[in-house]
Amino acid sequence: MYAIVRHRVEWKRFLVCLMLLPCAAIRTVLGVCPVVASCDEGHTPYRTMDGSCNSLYNPLYGTPYRPYRRLLPAQYGDGVSEPARMASGRPMPNARQLSVALFGETEAQDRRSTIINMQFGQLVAHDMSFTADVFGVKCCPNGKRIPPDLLPPRCMPLEVPSDDPVLPVDDIQCMSMLRTKTTLEYPCVTNYGTAEQLSSVTAFLDLSIVYGNGMEQTASLRQHRGGLMMVEHRHGQDWPPHNPNASRLCQMREESDVCYLTGDLRSNQSPHLAILQIAHLLEHNRLASELSKLNPCWDDERLFQEARRINIGKYQSIVYNDWLPIYMGRENMLQHGLLHSVAGAGGFVRDYNLMEDPTVSNAFGTAAFRYFHNMIVGQLDLYNDSREHRVRNGTIRLSDWLRRPGVLEERNNRELLTRGMTTQPHDSANDQLTPEAKHFLFRNANQYGADLKAIDIHRARDHGLASYNGYREWCGLERANRWEDLYASIPRATVEQLARWYDTVDDVELAVAGALETHHPGATVGPTFLCILFEQFRRTRTGDRFFFENGGEYGFDANQLREVRKATIARLLCDNTEGLARMQHNAFFLPDEQNPPVPCTELPEVRLEPWRE
Repeated sequence: MYAIVRHRVEWKRFLVCLMLLPCAAIRTVLGVCPVVASCDEGHTPYRTMDGSCNSLYNPLYGTPYRPYRRLLPAQYGDGVSEPARMASGRPMPNARQLSVALFGETEAQDRRSTIINMQFGQLVAHDMSFTADVFGVKCCPNGKRIPPDLLPPRCMPLEVPSDDPVLPVDDIQCMSMLRTKTTLEYPCVTNYGTAEQLSSVTAFLDLSIVYGNGMEQTASLRQHRGGLMMVEHRHGQDWPPHNPNASRLCQMREESDVCYLTGDLRSNQSPHLAILQIAHLLEHNRLASELSKLNPCWDDERLFQEARRINIGKYQSIVYNDWLPIYMGRENMLQHGLLHSVAGAGGFVRDYNLMEDPTVSNAFGTAAFRYFHNMIVGQLDLYNDSREHRVRNGTIRLSDWLRRPGVLEERNNRELLTRGMTTQPHDSANDQLTPEAKHFLFRNANQYGADLKAIDIHRARDHGLASYNGYREWCGLERANRWEDLYASIPRATVEQLARWYDTVDDVELAVAGALETHHPGATVGPTFLCILFEQFRRTRTGDRFFFENGGEYGFDANQLREVRKATIARLLCDNTEGLARMQHNAFFLPDEQNPPVPCTELPEVRLEPWRE
């Protein structure tokens, strides 16, 4: 009758699951909720589009519209859903004031890492998590307050203080924010007693940003021939299809503006993000075309699924073997079991845990993984092929092109911006944030916009995250009983600033203090955020039955795995960017004498011969 029953999960657990799972994932007796697909006893060789049946213990682990995982109980002012207050009963400090007071705006270049390093992190974040239904309603139209009695439900606008040092209070009185949908809004679910926010995408590293999060969405993105995804041919190149909701999702100021339809609503947010979206889309089509030549008898479905599996496998290899070690530290990852020496020896990891729930934790998605916002660069450089001499072809202002990816289709800008993204360093990982993200985010045609750091703090309150002190203790650090106890983790001057804003050390918020910690050795985050990142990326891997290094009946064989491990971000860009002829071996790092640009043909290539039948 139900997929869970078919997999012999005991009745007691089955009933508990029904109580806890949101409408979008289950079917009730009354037929209120959609039906979850049958798992066919786990014999399908491919991932489902919505992540269901990845786990045969609970087929709904990692699926869309399930609650984020809690590492610590929710902390709400009323015990149910209202944002927490300080121990004194006073409201938490204004998020915009905290952003201005505690986070500077001096842009300092990182000494080793390129912008793609930061940008790839945003792509991974979008692949794993998306706060449910936070668009559509204007809670602060044109920066103006709405009277409380007229404020739409779920609106929680961020107030801009009258003495703001940058934003003109007559023009910008508030910043819009719609609260994330929670379990309290699903009548077919017995809720948790407190609001638990929902993520609307799969929790797996499965390139849902390209393929979507359900069968219907995926079907709308496919050509249904040759295993290919939909593209439109313009200016001599392939591009994602036109988005029918362009006016809602993008800024359509000029006739040249475009808005792409992809597996993720956020793909148009910035030019660099769109570049990575396009690269992974075109990589799928490149793989499907090559597989078709090797296996002319494969039909559309087989070509699509095999190309998708290889594309995801290459992506997962880059995430764990190339990208995560830069931020978490390779030695730290080895110590925590997130890297294995066997991975370099051609063997399989095979540490899949049937009982593991890969669901993204609220602390990870709402605080720790947003730390990389501090690395955003405000001016994006365009580079020609003379990168050794840092000869630029121009610069564009980030806020001019947010939600306006059409800049990529002007002349050869995708090539120039791709080269710039792998030549220009991102901002240092510190307590500074570019003014473009701090005062001008999504400003549209206006002079000023929103403050990303303030919004991050405000969103964490919406999600009822426990205190910074609570997470310190959960991570094995000593609980701070007085302000001086924080000196070992946060610079003394910063602690003194925190003490001016919060009544007690227990009032300090994770989204604030976690981003102010001194970096852990070998990492570019502090110990508390690093702990939360370790916890998540361990479960993301061990809770994924289809993880590329697992092997097994339907995984890659040894020869295929050896090829997948050759994947690099450099070759991905080379193979899918018209006009790009050279790239350094490690595009995450700045080009120099040890990492010089070389012809793309000299970069390692993932050969598909092992997939010939």
